[in-house]
Amino acid sequence: MSAQPVEPEVRQVTYEQLTELVEFIETKENNHGHVVRADIANQEITVHMMSPSNSHGEIVAEVVFQIRSRDRDAVPLVENRVHHPDLGMCRTADLLVVTREVRDGQEEEFGTLGPDASIAVEVVSPSNPNNDHITKLRDYPRMGIPVYVIIDPRDGTITVHSGPDTSAAGPRYADAPRHYKFGDTVPMGQWSVDTGTFPRYRS
Repeated sequence: MSAQPVEPEVRQVTYEQLTELVEFIETKENNHGHVVRADIANQEITVHMMSPSNSHGEIVAEVVFQIRSRDRDAVPLVENRVHHPDLGMCRTADLLVVTREVRDGQEEEFGTLGPDASIAVEVVSPSNPNNDHITKLRDYPRMGIPVYVIIDPRDGTITVHSGPDTSAAGPRYADAPRHYKFGDTVPMGQWSVDTGTFPRYRS
């Protein structure tokens, strides 16, 4: 009679444990002078080295300036975590905008709940464009973010996605994407941003 192999018990790591580890990793690396951000998906943590270009930072700053100068009740959050604990998912957004009411009502500092964000804005990195055009375009509607704006300085285009829909075969934005080019005034949720000063990446 042969002994049957015993499968080792696989312990599930909780989302709370993963968030604690994310905070530990980011704090430790930042204390060593390494700017990193960590994402959570499928019970895995992915660490990203942060090295945004001048053009990237200028665009984010311009969006923040325009929204805040026109609406003092808007709260821009730069490089902020957006997450959905029920999905066990956390991403780092270049920019989130929430209302003052939402910000004042937040009970945690770890991040912003996906459905509580008014918009998420990503400025495409030339080294990893798929993160914004594919990964976050898949994850943001799943997390309930109502409007997702992709700004691409490689070709000077802006795409606005809206209408998160999780009832289909895969999460997606149900509304037809709206396409703009640098120089247009672009509706971003309840705000509009003049993109005339947005710089393109230099080759």
